[in-house]
Amino acid sequence: MKFVTGILVAAAFMTLAACSPKQSATTNDTKQAATTATTSTAPAEPVEQKQEDSVTPIKKGETVTIHDFADITVTGNKISKKIEPSKPGDFHTLYESKETDSTFFALIIKAKNLGAEGIKANKIAEVNLKFDNKYDYDTFSTIEERGGEDFTYTNITSIDPLKTGTLYYLSEIPNEVAKSEKSLKAEIKIQGKVYEYTIR
Repeated sequence: MKFVTGILVAAAFMTLAACSPKQSATTNDTKQAATTATTSTAPAEPVEQKQEDSVTPIKKGETVTIHDFADITVTGNKISKKIEPSKPGDFHTLYESKETDSTFFALIIKAKNLGAEGIKANKIAEVNLKFDNKYDYDTFSTIEERGGEDFTYTNITSIDPLKTGTLYYLSEIPNEVAKSEKSLKAEIKIQGKVYEYTIR
């Protein structure tokens, strides 16, 4: 009887030993499959990229309202060797290209402050030009003062609540860009949103 019991215990021990590696292998296989499944899951980046790239067209005279920030209206643009304020006084600032192969571009925007506090004029928007869908040109800004008689710096000027400022976004561009019939667009970034103004 003792001999039979010993055989049974030995058989049970061998069965347990034989099963243990199998279970361990199964567990590893399951982990491997789970890892593979996790790796193959597509990240959500394309959706975020699409949101960043979304551009809203804006036309001349059309007003874009950003709640509690500003009403923004593109009133026009100029391409000229010399850019002056709308009603130049006897003594006024102007921007003039001294280079023979370049000229100035100006995008003119009116911005009405809808906030409860003044907005620094240089915080209204960022503008850059895109020529032929591949060449980029940065701009710098200036703002009219004294009813359009002169220009002043945007980084020292605030637009008070419910007041309107006239801003010029300027870039010195090659004559080739100025005279070409290829596309020229202004990308206007306001409070994280991007608007596109077609010049030609």
